[in-house]
Amino acid sequence: MLIGRREKISEEKAKKLEMIAIVALVAFALISYVISNFVLKNNMNNIAVYKNGEKITQVGGRRIDKNINGTYVIGDRAGEYNVIEIKDKKVRCIESNCPDGICVEHGVLRDDIDNDMIICAPHGLTIMYE
Repeated sequence: MLIGRREKISEEKAKKLEMIAIVALVAFALISYVISNFVLKNNMNNIAVYKNGEKITQVGGRRIDKNINGTYVIGDRAGEYNVIEIKDKKVRCIESNCPDGICVEHGVLRDDIDNDMIICAPHGLTIMYE
């Protein structure tokens, strides 16, 4: 009889340990989700603009900053160019003379989508959150 009771106790302990492990895994997953979706995304303070792999921080003497409304012409209107608009902390490409116009069709750069980027491949332009 005593052996049967030991088995029952160890089964109960095993079930408790399984439940503790499941609760710990769920808690870890929830904490990871909150950190990645709220804390890290709120730290995306600015946008990064790259032209042919080189980071552009200023256009025409003005600093590119998502907190400052403005329109920036990247390139030369006589040649290749993209016009970027920053309005109410939202960034988008509003004009381009590239052949496909995918950069303009992309719309607003979204911070709720991981690794969202506006890319103009013909002009070598990439816009993303940093």
